[in-house]
Amino acid sequence: MNGIAYYYTDSARTELILTNGEPRSYPWHMHMQHWTVGLVSSGTVTVTTENGPKKLKGGEQFFIRPYEPHSLAVASKSSLLVFCAENRNIFSSGNDIFQDVVCRSSSLKGQGGSLIRQLDMCLESMLSAEKDHMPLLKKCDSLLYRSVQAVVSIVLEYPDKFASIRQMAEYAGYSQWHFLRAFQKFTSMTPHAFQLLCRLRLLRSMLRADTESAAASASAGFTDQSHMHKVFKHHHGMTPGQFKQASFRLKL
Repeated sequence: MNGIAYYYTDSARTELILTNGEPRSYPWHMHMQHWTVGLVSSGTVTVTTENGPKKLKGGEQFFIRPYEPHSLAVASKSSLLVFCAENRNIFSSGNDIFQDVVCRSSSLKGQGGSLIRQLDMCLESMLSAEKDHMPLLKKCDSLLYRSVQAVVSIVLEYPDKFASIRQMAEYAGYSQWHFLRAFQKFTSMTPHAFQLLCRLRLLRSMLRADTESAAASASAGFTDQSHMHKVFKHHHGMTPGQFKQASFRLKL
């Protein structure tokens, strides 16, 4: 459906995303608290991080750490497999989740064994890179660092509560200009962009809980539903309704 399918499980906090053929483009964003491994099944995918763009071909992988800003472009007639996990505690049961995906999806019939092997490779890459993980905020022991970190924690906990840069700066105890520079330095994003991503994350969880679109939009902090649709489509390449139809909850 729409060239993409999301298989996820609430309890294990994992997600498997499969794209198939259609070009897709995801703007600068980050995955909060999730480790992400991508495997290009066919065609080409361009992943851009703070280190610049990298063009990957079929069989190649990429690794994204939690809170690492990046963008993604999947070329036409290309297929991509993405595995996201919140922590390593679920890795031991990973194959059970993957097997469930293969059994449930008619589009994967005939390639189940190959898919499992590919996913195993993704897990190995994720585990080997975990020791090199750097948190969202670059390591620093300054008061400014701790002030920005406090604001980030509040936005993560209350994404539906709008806060202007002025309010964030006042909470941190700095001028708006000084706070904005510091926030971008430590997170590589503006406060507004970060807050928007947190709202979209909350919105996705409510849509998957079968919350009606208008109610989910309001609960996630969007005052204008049409603007929410525009923002959602820009970040996901589909409408909220299409996202719900392409999402499949897995039970362990």
